[in-house]
Amino acid sequence: MATTTEPQPRPARRGRGRPRGSDAAETRERILAAAADLFAETGYRATSMVSVAEAAGLSQTGLLHHFPSKELLLAGVLARRDEQDMAALGDDREPRGWEVLDALVRLVEHNTGREPFVRLFTAMAGEAIDADHPGHDWLRQHHRAAAEMLVSGLRQAQADGTCAPDAPVERIARVTLAVMDGLQIQWLMDPEGEDMAADFAAFARTVRERWELPARVDG
Repeated sequence: MATTTEPQPRPARRGRGRPRGSDAAETRERILAAAADLFAETGYRATSMVSVAEAAGLSQTGLLHHFPSKELLLAGVLARRDEQDMAALGDDREPRGWEVLDALVRLVEHNTGREPFVRLFTAMAGEAIDADHPGHDWLRQHHRAAAEMLVSGLRQAQADGTCAPDAPVERIARVTLAVMDGLQIQWLMDPEGEDMAADFAAFARTVRERWELPARVDG
């Protein structure tokens, strides 16, 4: 007697859409963007993980899958901001000589079109001054790295003969960063009345007029 067998279900075919890794990257980016906005608006300490999850359109479990703690989320937000800053400079090679000041001028100009990033930095800087804040080490390293970049560039300019040998490069670096931070606060207070990019470009020209020397001509 012939027997029949039930047809076996075919294995589900994987869709040809985006790979899972792509979906995870998009979800992570959505979380970081939502957290950055909330940190900028209400501060890190006043922002709950629940509010970040809601803003990102996720459950709290979904959020914790990508960022198991609020401290790791903050680290991701700050790293994302630094990556955006580096991309804004628009050059893969490290600037040398007076190019470091030119790069900062471009960065300030670029920042006028991304108010949330400027607000995030200003809000985080105010909170992270406290030594027990999770962003304290990042803030210190952020300023240290920026100062070192400026000092290195100006010392290269001195070695090239395009910067006065008696230029106080460490002081110039500190004042330059202070001007950047101060202009950001003024611009956030009155974005229509303050021209942050023009003001910083004028400051950079003043520095160069005071300390820059004509390039040497060999021959």
